[in-house]
Amino acid sequence: MRKLLFLLVIMMAVGGILGLLMRQDSGYVLVAYNGVTVETSLWVLVVAMVIALFVLSWVKRILFIALRPSNSLAKVTGNLAQKRASRNTIRGMLELVGGNWNKAEKLLTNSAEKVPYPLINYIGAAYAASEQDEHERSKALLRSAHKSTPEAEFAIGFAQSQIQIKQEHYEGALASLLRLQKLKPKHKQVLKMLVTVYKQLKDWDALLTLTPILKKDGIFDDDNMLELERNAFLALLDKIKFRNKLGQNKKELVAEVENLWNKLDTLSQDDRMRQLYAHTLIHFGDDAKAESFIRNSLNNRWSEELVYEYGNIKQDNPKKLLTHCENWLKKEPASANLYLVCGRLSQSMMLWGKARDYYEQALSLDTQNEALAELSRLLKAMGDTKASQELMMINLSNASNQLKPLPLP
Repeated sequence: MRKLLFLLVIMMAVGGILGLLMRQDSGYVLVAYNGVTVETSLWVLVVAMVIALFVLSWVKRILFIALRPSNSLAKVTGNLAQKRASRNTIRGMLELVGGNWNKAEKLLTNSAEKVPYPLINYIGAAYAASEQDEHERSKALLRSAHKSTPEAEFAIGFAQSQIQIKQEHYEGALASLLRLQKLKPKHKQVLKMLVTVYKQLKDWDALLTLTPILKKDGIFDDDNMLELERNAFLALLDKIKFRNKLGQNKKELVAEVENLWNKLDTLSQDDRMRQLYAHTLIHFGDDAKAESFIRNSLNNRWSEELVYEYGNIKQDNPKKLLTHCENWLKKEPASANLYLVCGRLSQSMMLWGKARDYYEQALSLDTQNEALAELSRLLKAMGDTKASQELMMINLSNASNQLKPLPLP
């Protein structure tokens, strides 16, 4: 503010002095050239010269702009175009988030060449084209993205993988994801997408190779990890059972099942999977491994489903099995299935009275237990036909209670 006032004061002083000089003597100037004569006062000539210098200065600036477009006019117009393109990019991204695919693609594509980082525009436009099922156009936009920014290989590949999964092109997505995994082996989203693709392709063997890193890095929580391993185990077990039907050596199949179970250690938390594993070992004839597995597993965590399988084990020494069961009864006196197994083992040793007692204990805990049929059969064989028939009537009554209410004649 002070500088402005100072300049005004100086200008007023200079103007006043010039005004006095012009009043005292306006001066006289005569210019003659080639028969042309110009007469004027000195001060008019000075003003004309100042104006001429000002005009020449602007002419020089205009010529400079015209001769150096890269540094001046083009820069000005380029900045305006860039700002407009940036605004359109923002609008395009908002339209993309809002689900207006067609408008988003147009805004992002048209402004891509005028923004400093066209990669964002091309990837966003590729997503928008994919949502419109314009797959070839989406691929072309991703190629343009790679051409504009070759060093952004991971980002472009990641977007490509997502688009391929959405389009259900799982083979192509797998190829893209494997390239990304080489670049960043522990990238969580890449690993999650790999799991999705392997599940869709039913490549359970490949999925098993991922489980160690999925657990180590905590990519899936316990429930999701259990579900993943459960699906893998069931699918691979079906393949092993099919090979068993084709006549493959059972010892080799048992070793394969055992190796598979050891890889999927999360399955030990699922009682149904533990029972299935034990049942498979028994089905393939390796009762010794089944007995060892069930016994160790039950010592760690009790399971009604698993103890039921213990009664299906075939061994030359049922007394040893019965001893284990009777020891478990001290800790699990309310287990109906355990009493059922004790009864069956006793019966296999021809301990009829003991078997009868265990069956009755099982029925006292659970009237729907298989001990009812076992006890009825045992009593009939022992000559107690009346008691056997009474149990059969109870069995029929229980069964009739589960019938649907239907009209009768």
